[in-house]
Amino acid sequence: MHVMFVPSWYHNKRNPVHGSFFKEQAEAIQESGVKVTVAYNEIWPLTQLFKINEKIGISFSIEDKLRTYRYKNFNYLPKNPKMFSIFNRRMDRLYREILKKEGKVDLIHCQSSFWAGISAAYISKKYNIPLIITEHSSLKTAIYIKDSYKPFIKKSYLDADVLIAVGNGLKKEISDFSGRSDIKVIHNLIPVERFNISKDTNDIFTFFSLAFLEGEKGMDVLIKAYAKYFKNTNTKLIIGGDGSQKEYLVNLAIELQIDSQMEFLGALSREEVSNYMSRCNTFVLASKYETFGVVYIEALASGKPIIGTYNGGAEDIINENNGLLVKVNDIDDLGNAMKYITKNINSYDAEKIRSECIDKYSKKKIINEILKVYSDLMKER
Repeated sequence: MHVMFVPSWYHNKRNPVHGSFFKEQAEAIQESGVKVTVAYNEIWPLTQLFKINEKIGISFSIEDKLRTYRYKNFNYLPKNPKMFSIFNRRMDRLYREILKKEGKVDLIHCQSSFWAGISAAYISKKYNIPLIITEHSSLKTAIYIKDSYKPFIKKSYLDADVLIAVGNGLKKEISDFSGRSDIKVIHNLIPVERFNISKDTNDIFTFFSLAFLEGEKGMDVLIKAYAKYFKNTNTKLIIGGDGSQKEYLVNLAIELQIDSQMEFLGALSREEVSNYMSRCNTFVLASKYETFGVVYIEALASGKPIIGTYNGGAEDIINENNGLLVKVNDIDDLGNAMKYITKNINSYDAEKIRSECIDKYSKKKIINEILKVYSDLMKER
């Protein structure tokens, strides 16, 4: 079986970790014995004009054992729906290059409709190739999706032979938006083997949070809850990640007089994330919306209890054995949950937390679910 794997975003020279979860899934599918060819329409913003020193057009390389074809070019019609016609033509050229060099494509597996799913649906229809779209993003929270784009996204959902959501909250949203009810749920693949239980924790009780520092992640709520319930206590709050709100959050900590108890780490590598997950006492993320919540899984793989909100994604992950769920934007609910965890930390079984996590989110389980979708779809064709 030959799968053309089409990511909506992917690593590049300016962002080497972009789309890392897509790449890890493609690698795992290939390790299972399926031939995988990555087809990526690498779209450059016009703001990078004269700054990018790379050749425009199709390029090929083997990237971490994945045969990868990229079409590199600028988006000459930003914010204009006519850009999709251009992207379709670029994807057509990528497909024909792959067909010539790699042989017949049996199915297309696209990661997110915007951008790639729209063009993948075009190729699927033009060349009669089965299409799977796995959606990772919410239309409700995506800041780059204009209303004029939504008919194209909806059409790609309806044209897909199989539509997958990474969580049940996202499944409901997509169903409400598209009118399609036969949506499967397959969670993100998490490399749980990179995370381990460690007894080398911090000397004082440590809360750890990690996310892009943007408004929807609720870091301000977390800082306010921590200030209200843990100011001048023998505890610490560590926040990893970078984003537009970082300066505001640092100043908020100073204003609330808890900056001596806090640490802002900035962007972290995968190895650094694993280290901080292992050493903290509990992980907390007060985000307003999540389609899934990869960082929750990374914490569970480290044997840590977690605190999350009723944000659409955390409900699939958090249960009475591994943590607590609180209301969105509720400082007191969050603060009380954090207080409960500090008093009852020894009631959480790290080995059990990790074991349940592996049972639900390991590479083997997720890839087997994907391979079954592939097999069933090929049988139908």
